[in-house]
Amino acid sequence: MLKKNKVPHFFHHRYFRYSLLFILLTTIVALYLPGNTGAFYYDDLRPLGALKEVTDVKSALIYIFSETSGPLGRSLSMVSFLFNVSDWPSTASTGNTTAFFTFNIILHVLNGLIVFGLSYFIASLYRGTNRNNYWLALGTCAFWLVLPMHVSTSLIVIQRMAGLSAFFVFSGLLLYVYGLHKQNQWNQASQQFKNSDGLTFQLLGLVLFTFFAMFSKENGVLLPVFVLVLETTLLVNVVGIQYRRKLRITACIAGLLLLLTYLTYKAISTGNVISGRDFTLVERLVTQPQVLLDYLKLSFIPNVTAFTPFHDNYKHVTHLFDSPKAMLAIILLGLSFISALFYRRKYPLFSFAVFWFLVAHLIESSVIALELYFEHRNYVALFGVCLAIVFALAKVPLRYKKMMLTSIVIYWLLLAFVLSMTTQLWGNPQQAAKIWQTAQPNSIRAADNLSAIYLKEKNIIEAQKLWANQVEISPDSVNSQVQALLFSCYAGFEQQTKYFYQKIYHHINTTTRANNASSILGQLYKLIDNKYCSAITLSDLKKLNTAFLLQLPESPFNKKTLFLQNLYVFAITEKNITEAIRLLYLAWYEQQQPIIANELVSTLLIEKEYQQAEEFINNHACQSMPFNPILAKNKLKHCNSLVGQVNKARGKVKN
Repeated sequence: MLKKNKVPHFFHHRYFRYSLLFILLTTIVALYLPGNTGAFYYDDLRPLGALKEVTDVKSALIYIFSETSGPLGRSLSMVSFLFNVSDWPSTASTGNTTAFFTFNIILHVLNGLIVFGLSYFIASLYRGTNRNNYWLALGTCAFWLVLPMHVSTSLIVIQRMAGLSAFFVFSGLLLYVYGLHKQNQWNQASQQFKNSDGLTFQLLGLVLFTFFAMFSKENGVLLPVFVLVLETTLLVNVVGIQYRRKLRITACIAGLLLLLTYLTYKAISTGNVISGRDFTLVERLVTQPQVLLDYLKLSFIPNVTAFTPFHDNYKHVTHLFDSPKAMLAIILLGLSFISALFYRRKYPLFSFAVFWFLVAHLIESSVIALELYFEHRNYVALFGVCLAIVFALAKVPLRYKKMMLTSIVIYWLLLAFVLSMTTQLWGNPQQAAKIWQTAQPNSIRAADNLSAIYLKEKNIIEAQKLWANQVEISPDSVNSQVQALLFSCYAGFEQQTKYFYQKIYHHINTTTRANNASSILGQLYKLIDNKYCSAITLSDLKKLNTAFLLQLPESPFNKKTLFLQNLYVFAITEKNITEAIRLLYLAWYEQQQPIIANELVSTLLIEKEYQQAEEFINNHACQSMPFNPILAKNKLKHCNSLVGQVNKARGKVKN
């Protein structure tokens, strides 16, 4: 018979362990697969829509280096989307949207596998060689993989950027820790502590993979800071890695100081006013501790309907002393940080979890003018918390272990159930849209998502009710008012159409968010032109577009180019070519896009303004070239094409 509390031998057999890991990863795939039938959302469309232009190597390179999501371009993430180039819907094919999600799910599982390896080698350094290190690594991997909080990273297609950056961060850390493990093993075997064993892995992980992570998403720059957290908490007492340790820590501190310098510069240069946001920098900073606590609560006490792509309705803190929740959050996080700093040697697991979580949010939850809340920001952040919890549970006294293991299994199964319910909801876009909008009635994006589904179903009355209600909830939202105008007119509600038309006029000169209004007015033009809307005329619509163009205040979310495009359509319809040319020039000054240059040159040539077309090409369209040689070559080709059009038009006249 086995002795009491002795672990059966087969539990330590490597094939059994491999099988358990394989079963875990397969289970996670199975839990995520129902989300394969999900939808694309607002941030997906611009970067992914350009896939239809990719037809050869040259266009692929242009696609990779033309992305503007971040200051570094995220070129490695864009490369990953090329794997799905044939899956994007086009005129020739409906596409295969599930392939986008499948890639993301596989990436999540791969990240889980790397988390397993990283946890194992951390355990080997922190606890020494121990057969139970495998179970700690498996537990950390299982805990992190099953968290429903990660659904938005895998089932919002564009968040592959976050998943890919995490892949390189975890891979770099794995290489680095493995290098330390090799160094520690050599030292234990030889009792000589000055050696370079494992140095190559440390350098590759710390330097090369930081660049890989950065060019997937900018917060990959945090990789050296994560190394600093590891070195100063869990690994601080590992004797076998002391050689060159000061040098490693100094390099990581230098990276942290550079990042803090950059963030300080951004804060000072931005000032307290954040352009395009309805909150100031100070308001953002005092709101973020509350956001971080909300992340932690939702991560470990999950709520299916709270996991959503839409968080534009998250309320910022305007007056700190009027918000007990915000004050409590600041106090709790402040005390946690101070405690972690002072007790990092005595309670390294606690310090590791606190530092790791805060470092992971150092960029996206500080002074950068991002939106307040997004779930995918926790993808790397929750690894440290999961590892600390699992490692801490391993220290539970033997007499409580059976009860503890039972509780852990039940809790994991509960998380798996919530994950399954969440992915099933995300895989049903129609049902999800209704539930998300009900759960977040003041979210413009949630309403817009549901409205698009109603429009697809030709349920115009429900769409009209939705936006009329949205105007009541958010009376100052011009985007909601324009949507309400569109659907009221489409539904034939003349009185309401005129009411919303007048209401928009009263808010144009104060709104900082009219980013959707221009495209909606473009749809309204088609409705009026095709006799589906008779409550207002094309002349009324032209006046409204003109009012937007002239009265909109400056804001990153008040792009005037599209209103100019709407007015250009009116000018062409009215055969007012002079006005059309004027509007195209204004559009070019707003946004230097090749499509605008093409249209302007073509229009000038119709009017036989050859010299003016040449001056525009030389002095505006082709005056400067991009720094990137691939983009520069493409622009040169475009410029030559424009010149060729002018020469061809002149030749026809001479002939």
